[in-house]
Amino acid sequence: MVVRTLLIIDNWEESLSPWLLSEYSFVANLFKDSLVFTNVTNEKMLQTLNTLAKATPKNVREFLMISGIPVSKVIILDPAADEELSPEDLVRTEAVVIGGIMGDHPPKKRTYELITSKLPEAAARNLGKEQLTIAGAAYVLKKISEGLRLRDLDIRFGLTIKLNILNSDLEIFLPYAFPYEKGEPVLPKEYLRVVAMRSLYYENVELSQS
Repeated sequence: MVVRTLLIIDNWEESLSPWLLSEYSFVANLFKDSLVFTNVTNEKMLQTLNTLAKATPKNVREFLMISGIPVSKVIILDPAADEELSPEDLVRTEAVVIGGIMGDHPPKKRTYELITSKLPEAAARNLGKEQLTIAGAAYVLKKISEGLRLRDLDIRFGLTIKLNILNSDLEIFLPYAFPYEKGEPVLPKEYLRVVAMRSLYYENVELSQS
């Protein structure tokens, strides 16, 4: 069974960092023509995301209304939801919403605050007890749309990155859950390097200010 639904990334980031772009590009490659980015109010960001998939400054409710999709036929992937997403849920669904939100640790329930609470007619589902990245959530959604269940997937909490960049040895721990395939984490292209470079940049900023 393969269920095809529209995936909506409801963006809540003001700028398109390399980290966020790597996540969004991964999702675009995964869902191709079945993806739309909503709530993209930054014009430069809008132009860039339109090269990946359809992107609009309209919020998710406005987009659903224009598209003729009832909110009651929508699922929001919210880590704070009580019920897990199942393949059966997707059979009755026309669109799935993932928050375009760079996660905090510990989670601050921003998906609920910014999206779920504003669409009470929609169903909310989680992808397990731990918070996934945007790319990870999209990958797990894809697998569930193919008929797998959460218990069939290899999802592990925490990822340690060890790299040497610019003669600096970096060890970074990412406190999120990641799906694995054949013993390896499923990650966007160049993801580890992008994350490491961001960490190195901020470390250098802090050192220069001390």
